[in-house]
Amino acid sequence: MKPKAAFLSKDQVLGQWQHCMWAHTVGEAQAQELVHAHLQVRHVHAGQYLWKAGDVPTGWTGVTRGAAKICVPTPDGRSITLCGYAGSWFGETYLLRPHMAMDCDAIALHDLTMLTLPAHAFHALRQQSATFSQFLLELMAERSHQLMRLLTAKQCLSVTGRVAQSLGSLITPLNFPFPDAGLLNITQSELADFCQVSRARFNEALLELEKQDLLEVGYRTVRLKDIEGLRRYEY
Repeated sequence: MKPKAAFLSKDQVLGQWQHCMWAHTVGEAQAQELVHAHLQVRHVHAGQYLWKAGDVPTGWTGVTRGAAKICVPTPDGRSITLCGYAGSWFGETYLLRPHMAMDCDAIALHDLTMLTLPAHAFHALRQQSATFSQFLLELMAERSHQLMRLLTAKQCLSVTGRVAQSLGSLITPLNFPFPDAGLLNITQSELADFCQVSRARFNEALLELEKQDLLEVGYRTVRLKDIEGLRRYEY
């Protein structure tokens, strides 16, 4: 079932700010001065770009309600697809490397509200708050680990193993928190792209993994039941 549009106004976003995953890293005065005063809100429909490769980064990006995919090109001409779920923030590496343009596309999978913390506010927080800087390190370390898991999954001899390990790598505490009841609100076509296999081979792998009780396949849905089992899958 396609998610309903869940656009939020800036007032609504700020009214729920205490639920932001990094809200605890900045003091109340810093939040008022650098976050609340400068945070930008943009409504993005499913299929639209949050940014395109070649764009100049203007700030740090967050997503509320819904999901986005980030397509990172590889030297062989293909791409690695990463997914950012509701509550995720990304794009910090482009701000930490001066004069670096975006080298990937970010596309909305659902109607979503995009948040942008302008670059000057991002850097001010990083310089003023040691807790915020520590959060950024943890976020980047988690994303690096996720990429390592994806690269490892590509080495699997079987398609089923690649799908299992890729789906297991999808769930991360900061970039893609475990969804309610393990239900992935992402189409199977998008998940096939994430796993870098064809839709037909992906469906075959899902059925095999379902037989082993690692996940459950529904109408246009996938419910993950055993994350660690998927990550350890080798066949």
